[in-house]
Amino acid sequence: MLKNLIYFIFATLLGCVSAHAVDGSNIRIMVLQDDMDADINCVRSDNAVGKMVSSKISEQFNRYGYTVVPREAIAAELRFDINSSFNKTMLIDLAQRAKSSKKPEFDIQVLVIYSILCDVRADSVSTGIDLAISGSMYDTVARREIGDFGDSRKPPTVNLAPNCDTQCRVFGLRPAAADIATIIADQARNKLKLVTGKTKADGTTDRIVTYSVRLENLSKSATRIRTIMEKEFPGSKGIVSLQRSGNLVTFGYQSTSSTDKIGDWLEIVIDDLGMENVSLLVEGSSFTVVNDGPDSPPAKKVTERLFK
Repeated sequence: MLKNLIYFIFATLLGCVSAHAVDGSNIRIMVLQDDMDADINCVRSDNAVGKMVSSKISEQFNRYGYTVVPREAIAAELRFDINSSFNKTMLIDLAQRAKSSKKPEFDIQVLVIYSILCDVRADSVSTGIDLAISGSMYDTVARREIGDFGDSRKPPTVNLAPNCDTQCRVFGLRPAAADIATIIADQARNKLKLVTGKTKADGTTDRIVTYSVRLENLSKSATRIRTIMEKEFPGSKGIVSLQRSGNLVTFGYQSTSSTDKIGDWLEIVIDDLGMENVSLLVEGSSFTVVNDGPDSPPAKKVTERLFK
């Protein structure tokens, strides 16, 4: 094992003597709306307020360490109209199809389904809209539902102009988008803790996450980095979907370790291999290592010091 990596892991074990709760650990989730019934879904994925709610829900989940697969990416991969409406059964099928693609970026662990129902009371004085929020969670790994959620605090009642038509209602609901998104994200995260579990002292969990790794212009060093990740990093569960094209290597890295730990270990490996002009970019559950200098392997004396 790499000398500095051993020191780093040993320090981690001493510093983390107790397990603690985490939120996302950058597991990938899909967050999609059940909006098939046009009569009761005034907030829909294809209208302005629905898009605002969806965007703000993603922001909430990203803030707590979840990687939300964008609806646009799913639509492009599975070739469906991004403005289509879906019910719960159809959304579960979408999630399983995306996961079955075997692409690391679509290795979805959990599907969050939410619904926003509207009770409209319109008369010559005003138009009142009472909102009801509900949802459910589907574990794509275990292929089972893991619970429902509802609004523990009452969503805002929106009062609009009298005889407000559909377009007027959508426009009037936009200021409530942030509150709606917060309620959905908070309730769903409580259920997601059943999936993410706890972080152990060595920085691993019981949940296997597939990370996207991209190695650019690294020549033979790409193989060394990949081998060290697969064989020596704590929590490693192997490599999937390995692809090579010239000086570009991409693969899915399966691990129970967190993004932060893997990023720290990659920094150590880059340093120990004596690789100059190399940068590491960590984005959600994706790692990109790029050689910005000449395409040359580390000096031989460094390799002998590490692997003799």
